[in-house]
Amino acid sequence: MQGGPDFLQRLAAAGLFRRADRWPVRACVLLAALSAAPALHADTASQPPVVESASRFRKEYILAAGDQLEVLVRRVPEASRTVSIRPDGLITLPLIDSVPAAGLTPQELKTRLTELFAKRLIDPEVTVIPTVTRQPMVYVVGEVGAPSAVPLRSVSSAVQAVAVSGGLRRSAAYRSISLIRLGEDGRLRALPIAAPEPKERGAYLGLANMPLQADDIIVVSESKRSQFVRFLDDFVNRPLSGINSVVATYVNFRFISVLNE
Repeated sequence: MQGGPDFLQRLAAAGLFRRADRWPVRACVLLAALSAAPALHADTASQPPVVESASRFRKEYILAAGDQLEVLVRRVPEASRTVSIRPDGLITLPLIDSVPAAGLTPQELKTRLTELFAKRLIDPEVTVIPTVTRQPMVYVVGEVGAPSAVPLRSVSSAVQAVAVSGGLRRSAAYRSISLIRLGEDGRLRALPIAAPEPKERGAYLGLANMPLQADDIIVVSESKRSQFVRFLDDFVNRPLSGINSVVATYVNFRFISVLNE
């Protein structure tokens, strides 16, 4: 080709490079922008927001069979007793005999006992003090080996509670583990447990950094892959297996019929 740079200049003047000569500039601008932008990784996932209940709640202890109570009646020591709630949910006290206690809060039982003692005493003042109660628990549910209630005195962090419950299953969503807890304002909150990486070890690292409180609930969600596999099994594999059994029976019957002819 003759002309060298002069030839290219003539082509550009003729408008033949009017579009093409912009691409190198655009490519440079694009590369500069990409180099200035922060690096993105495919495994980077934003943590879900904290979900809280619209209603407010108050934590109260509910008496149950096996709890031990100290019932004090002021100025009437002969009516005061230390009693245990029997398996039938009742307690027995002087002057009022058997009283249902299981299923009530200590305050509710105090009100009930005051009403009953008022039939025999003048302005009784009753105090109910739980002295031996059930130990506090935490609860692990979802995609773990054995969902269960775990005594809080046996574990101090979420990873210990999950380990006691059989560990994370293969179907667990390692970045969709949350802890439900009652806040000081009376609202239940689902707190996402941050995992430093999307793999199983990242989930355990996040669980290790989460201290526990009484009545905490650890929820391990099911992964989307496991949900998809379960969908195929429920709506594809099982229906087809039923059809296959019917077809197989029909084929065997036809085959036997042909042999008999």
